[in-house]
Amino acid sequence: MTKQEVYNVKNEYAQKIRYQMHYWRGWQYAKLKRISMFVSRRGRGKRQSYSDLIIMADTETSKSHENPTIKQKDGSFKYVPVDNYIVAWTLSIRAFHHNIVTLYGNRPSEFIKCLNLIIKNTPAALIIYYHNLSYDWQFLRKFYIQEYGDPVEQLNTKPHYPINIKFGNGMELRDSLILAQRSLEKWANDMDVEHKKAVGKWDYDKIRNQGESFTPDELEYIEHDTLAGVECIDKQMEILHKDLTSVPITATGVVRQDTLHIGKENKAKDAFKRQVSEDYQIQQMLEHIYHGGFTHGNRHFYNKTLEKEMTQGQDFASSYPYAILVGKLPCERFHLLMDPTASLDKILSKADKYAFMFKLTLHNVKLKDKNWPMPMLQYSKTVYCVNPILDNGRIMYAAYVEIYVNEIDAMLINDIYTWDKHVCTEIYAAAKDLAPKWFRNYVYSLFVDKCELKGVDKVRYAISKSKLNSCYGMCCQKPISPDIVEDYDTGDFIIADMTEEDQAAAYNKYYNSFNKILPFHWGCWVTSIAMYNLFQLGKCCKIWFYSDTDSCYGQGWDQKKLDAYNQGCKEKLKAAGYDAVRINGKEFWLGVAESDPEEDVYTEFRYQGAKRYVGRQLKDGKLHITVAGVPKRAAACLNDDIENFHPGFIFSGVISGKKLVTYNYVEEIHLDPNGNEIGDSIDLTPCDYKLDSASHGNIDDLFKEDINIIVYDQE
Repeated sequence: MTKQEVYNVKNEYAQKIRYQMHYWRGWQYAKLKRISMFVSRRGRGKRQSYSDLIIMADTETSKSHENPTIKQKDGSFKYVPVDNYIVAWTLSIRAFHHNIVTLYGNRPSEFIKCLNLIIKNTPAALIIYYHNLSYDWQFLRKFYIQEYGDPVEQLNTKPHYPINIKFGNGMELRDSLILAQRSLEKWANDMDVEHKKAVGKWDYDKIRNQGESFTPDELEYIEHDTLAGVECIDKQMEILHKDLTSVPITATGVVRQDTLHIGKENKAKDAFKRQVSEDYQIQQMLEHIYHGGFTHGNRHFYNKTLEKEMTQGQDFASSYPYAILVGKLPCERFHLLMDPTASLDKILSKADKYAFMFKLTLHNVKLKDKNWPMPMLQYSKTVYCVNPILDNGRIMYAAYVEIYVNEIDAMLINDIYTWDKHVCTEIYAAAKDLAPKWFRNYVYSLFVDKCELKGVDKVRYAISKSKLNSCYGMCCQKPISPDIVEDYDTGDFIIADMTEEDQAAAYNKYYNSFNKILPFHWGCWVTSIAMYNLFQLGKCCKIWFYSDTDSCYGQGWDQKKLDAYNQGCKEKLKAAGYDAVRINGKEFWLGVAESDPEEDVYTEFRYQGAKRYVGRQLKDGKLHITVAGVPKRAAACLNDDIENFHPGFIFSGVISGKKLVTYNYVEEIHLDPNGNEIGDSIDLTPCDYKLDSASHGNIDDLFKEDINIIVYDQE
């Protein structure tokens, strides 16, 4: 029979299988032989065949007993870690867009036996998804390794965070969380699949043992966790026109595949090699220049509540995609300038046509206006800094600074700071122009999709939004990633050392790879352009109170200035060949500042540091917090009083849901006194969070204190 005929026969049989949730023993695994097809991974040297069954597995765990608590001097609580172990597991199988079965059990050893029965009845290697592989892997690692040996390949984004694990028998474990970029509950809702996460039907605080039976609610909960997962993966592959071997591992990988396909048609690799230097030192300089989004608060209102006037937020519509469409980026290789008279003014006079990167040295640098609320020089990015006065990590004054910058950031430095003298060295220049039309058209098409699909097709809307957000990430991925290796004996994760020769070899591999077509320097310049735009937006309000990458919070917004700024964005878009997306008489523009009169307006607002602020929203009258690492629901800890948001305030981990992760390791698998199989585990305990103080220097100290200044003699 032809492959299509085989497909039709297996599909017909699969549709006749009545889905059921079944205890792992006793299910007819031979059915898998009649529905399993195989797909091959192409273009990777050795051809590897995989089963096309969509499989997701999950575990539920229990503590051996409640965590003992120790009260600290500051009033917070510390929880003593205890053993944890698996008490339930599920594995769902889907084929031909049809749910086949969800298998379940109690013990991790039974899970391995179930896997072996599936392997025995499938023609090729399995791909098994976990939604948050890092958690399940910790509990199952010893059982997997005992049965299948050490993994032959493992990709870790950071210690304890594997996203892809391969074994010698071809079996591959993948993390669906890094593909979905959202919780399983939200993913299932966004994908609009048949089964949703059964929220609230499993008591995570209950102490259990592996021999216990489950209630109907508990069975529904564990069933839906993997059933929703396979349905989401199937829906995602269907929309992307992928199979298990071609669907990317990460969300960014979706965009990578798209751009590679379009870029190949537009000779993007040739353009890449014309722009990117073979010299790794140039790349290292670019990495010095690259910085994240600007997140900062107005020090003059630190620990004070703004309430006399409404505080309003203005958010950019797709800030980074806008910068990609209209910003001029380096379009050729950087070349070293041999100009001993080069000054900042000379560099900035040519900034419209040329991109520059250089080391800027400043002597006695300080804010032009000592009351300016948003100093932008980032202390952590300096090569050398003497006697700085800092405002939450940003420099207000320094006797001496060395920092690598590009011409965009230099414009802001020139606007905000003054200095006694400066020197520009290691100056590199390149002509700059708009990004290639094929890439800008792709980014714009995703914005169009996002606008047109909102409220119409929630599934495709979610995917288009994710792809649009990933375009920027594709442009700023470093060529050399640290090699993070797991020690399978100890569980330790080791970041492998790289010699200069190793780095040079890795960079050469990146440079010559056909899969690399978006230069890293695009990401550097896009980030700088977005930050420059943020500062122009901040100038549109009387009191600029807080900034967070693509949004400004302030009071006394000047509508004329806002309108002028937005009009300028529209004109730049039109000049670049793009217009508004028009739907039902409404216009959607990239890059413009927008504000929701309900969600972005606050009757009270209070700031404690970067990523630490709270506001009472006009819409619902409730306090909403943003504190890095603390769940939003921790706002309940404030007891509806914004004045409680002060240094030293403790957010209860019990109320907020913030967890401390403790990794437990055992020498070997064993049984505890209750007969539970104990392997390695994770103990999650409530983690109190103490709101600390931001570091704010006082620029008036310049006139009150003796500051030791190092004098460097000119050679």
